[in-house]
Amino acid sequence: MKKTPVLALLIFLCFQGSGQSVDYFAELNQPVLWGDARYNSLSGAMTAMSGSFTALAENPAGAGLYRQAAFGSDLSMYSTTNFKSSNAFPTGNALTLNMANVGYVGTEPETGWNVFFTYNSDDLFRQNLRYTQNGGGSIQQQWIENSHYVAPDDLPWVGPYEDMLYQSYASDRNDTTGEYYSTANLNNTNFVHDLHRSGMKNQWTLGFGASANKQLYYGASVKIVHSYEKVTVAHEESYSETTDLTSFDVLDYWDNSGVGITANAGLLYRPNQALRFGLAVDLPQVYSFTQNWDTEMIAYRSSVNQIITQAEGYGLLYQWSMMTAPKLKSGLTLVGGRLGLITLSHTYIPHSFSAALSRAERYLNPIINEELSDQHTLAAGAELRLGPITLRGGGGYTNSFQQGRAAQWRRSLGISLQSEGNTFYMSWSQLRQATQYYPFSAAYTESLALMRQRSILSIGSTWKF
Repeated sequence: MKKTPVLALLIFLCFQGSGQSVDYFAELNQPVLWGDARYNSLSGAMTAMSGSFTALAENPAGAGLYRQAAFGSDLSMYSTTNFKSSNAFPTGNALTLNMANVGYVGTEPETGWNVFFTYNSDDLFRQNLRYTQNGGGSIQQQWIENSHYVAPDDLPWVGPYEDMLYQSYASDRNDTTGEYYSTANLNNTNFVHDLHRSGMKNQWTLGFGASANKQLYYGASVKIVHSYEKVTVAHEESYSETTDLTSFDVLDYWDNSGVGITANAGLLYRPNQALRFGLAVDLPQVYSFTQNWDTEMIAYRSSVNQIITQAEGYGLLYQWSMMTAPKLKSGLTLVGGRLGLITLSHTYIPHSFSAALSRAERYLNPIINEELSDQHTLAAGAELRLGPITLRGGGGYTNSFQQGRAAQWRRSLGISLQSEGNTFYMSWSQLRQATQYYPFSAAYTESLALMRQRSILSIGSTWKF
């Protein structure tokens, strides 16, 4: 039986970190995807508007327009679906229900300072995916090549996967050449790859809005963000061309939980009743994360009984930190009296300002500059008022700012019913984006091109008093 140098492995796990993905810097710094029902129905085009608690978190100056105190909440149902777009048949969807938004605005007629609080929950990470492939490459290939010319006792310093591969008898070593090998043909591998991903980004905003005069409004807020993600990946391989190894399984589990803080400020200018301009800026968010990671390997060989190896607590209490890029937002709203309105917004994110702050993760900074470009999100929405009923619709576009992700398109619809001090909202919004998913290193298998579709159905109510 081969012997694992446990101490060396644990040292590696504690100090090497987790190799954070650039995806975090892209995903955690998006403009709000999902908010309250009115915000969703206009595709988020509310930089130059009020009347939405999510909009207040985006541009706090809107709070200065409130003349009555208001409270509201929203319930949302999220759905994420993957569609085939290339060489494989991805399957899987995820459905969840949660309290998406709670907000309150308190008016102060004497001082003119209106204070507000909002809570917003963004379904950011949720995804289920199954990827099958016949006759492709193996997840083992890269780990075997990384192991070449390294003594077995030193493999933990190369990486936990490389060491576990040897300890599970999935790979063996030629003591003469120092190279590792598999008894199966890894270029003709059949695999089933399952991804289960969940998580949310929760944001609490405390701010104020006030009027400098009857035309200019200003505001500022502080935001605390909690993000968490849980991922399970089950990868099962089988080999038809082999002298010993018949199948091989890897099970990965990790969770990543972080807290961030930022602040923003905004202006609203209303030169007349028909026109509004909005400007807002979000300062960079500073996040602190804690991550845990567990993995298990199982090798099935005809010459050796089933061998299971485990590495638990990788990154146990491992902490890392990051800073996201600022957000610059602008908007224009045209109000047609009691008939309705048209609203436009633009959000600019210069991702080159993003940075990994932890020393162990700073290797990501040049990769961020290479893989992420400036992001532009354009959104437009319209409202048509028919007495107590208001119809809404909107659309949005985000450019391709990250390698492997195409441009993102958005569409939305909504309706509301107003009665004495109360407004009931309902909305539907959908995002579609073509993406590339790599079950493991791109050098050893083809990527999975898929169309990811995320939809949300929201209902909510606002009370003014």
